[in-house]
Amino acid sequence: MSKFDDKIAFIAPECGAVSLLVRLGDVVIAGFFEPLDAEPRAQVVMNFDLPTYEEREAAAKAHIDNAAITHILDGWDLIAS
Repeated sequence: MSKFDDKIAFIAPECGAVSLLVRLGDVVIAGFFEPLDAEPRAQVVMNFDLPTYEEREAAAKAHIDNAAITHILDGWDLIAS
């Protein structure tokens, strides 16, 4: 089983939706879950077209950080892991 380099989860206080962001090296995976649904309503896998692994990993780290900040600014609550 893979170990996540970063994992962040948020819940929308008004509706109970959950957003999960994980990073595995140079890949970011995001999922959006509605309350009571086992399968994600939306799912995105992102990789970055850069020449070196270090550049792709840095881009993935920056992307997950920016997504987390956006969630907080939009009023989502952080879920402790």
